[in-house]
Amino acid sequence: MALTIDWTEYGNLSPRQQYDAAGDLIDEVKALVAARRARIAHDLAQEHGAIDAAAILGISDKRVYQLAARYRASQPVVASHIPGRSIHSYDLLDDVMEQTGMGKREAHEAIHAMLDQLVADDGEDEVIIHREAVRPELLKSNPSDLDIYYWLTIRQESADLIREALAAQCAAD
Repeated sequence: MALTIDWTEYGNLSPRQQYDAAGDLIDEVKALVAARRARIAHDLAQEHGAIDAAAILGISDKRVYQLAARYRASQPVVASHIPGRSIHSYDLLDDVMEQTGMGKREAHEAIHAMLDQLVADDGEDEVIIHREAVRPELLKSNPSDLDIYYWLTIRQESADLIREALAAQCAAD
């Protein structure tokens, strides 16, 4: 990863504005680095478990859990797809509908077609990082029920690819 800052764009600012802009850059870089550390902790915990990840990183397992939760919370969420059933709203769905003019069902099905392709190409662990039942209490009563909606937390990169591919596909039509 390389960070390049073009200081010439700040040349016409007053010294105070330059100072404030540099402070904003510091905050942005800190946020990006913190997000990367959270992803590393999450991915190691997924691969090795939190205790081993903690040992590898030299931090406590409690901290690994915190970082992993922070990473998951920062990633986009998609409602699972059960054909013929109602569709829960989510941000990526709204974005695709707005960009492409598709209806809710068409956009949801297109997102899941792209998601299925990404999973086939890259593997589920590289695309979907967490599943959580929309109504977990239903699983307590019916643990073997296959007709349960899930919130699928996907990597931001996957959501960006889906958004861009569907917008390009719609523009080509």
